[in-house]
Amino acid sequence: MKNSILLLVCIFFPKIVLGQTCLHKNLSKEFNFEIKVKKIKIPKEEIDSNAVKIIVYNKITNKKQELNFGASYLFQKTFIDCKTVRSYSTGINKNAEIIDNDFGDIIVSDFNFDNKEDFAVKNDSGGNGGPTYNFYIQDKNKNFKLDPFLTTEMEFFPSKFISKSKRLVTYVHANAYQLSENVFEYNELSKKWKYKASRLVSP
Repeated sequence: MKNSILLLVCIFFPKIVLGQTCLHKNLSKEFNFEIKVKKIKIPKEEIDSNAVKIIVYNKITNKKQELNFGASYLFQKTFIDCKTVRSYSTGINKNAEIIDNDFGDIIVSDFNFDNKEDFAVKNDSGGNGGPTYNFYIQDKNKNFKLDPFLTTEMEFFPSKFISKSKRLVTYVHANAYQLSENVFEYNELSKKWKYKASRLVSP
């Protein structure tokens, strides 16, 4: 809801708009992704806002789907370097170094363990815990829908995918000496996620 309101503000009350576009053809076996970002200065606001548009193209049918959201805080370099991406599907940058819990601006992976390609897009550059993401899940019609639970409850990109138990695990800075390990479990029958466990661990 917050992202939707921000997007409307950006559209109707812009001061300066700067655009950037990245087209990704090698992150997915089935889809191409085009990301368009407009950085917008809103009167009386110190921090720029961002309108993010994602266009997903089906490589076979050429069908396209457009997804939009507003992002209030993105580093200047976010979505500027089109190579800051990762794919666990095609292997692009799969083993690239992960710094400050940042897995990339857009990442293709299978989040709900149904053997379909899903993707995550950065929605906030974050603080010492790292960036947070919007998570989009592919349905049976090859359309993508925002997963509210992963986006608002998990937020951070998972460091571990445990296929056998259908679990995603995130690690986020809790204090100067420890990380918070958070476990999220997917129920294949109910199609719902559950926050399973949390504990403090040493890095």
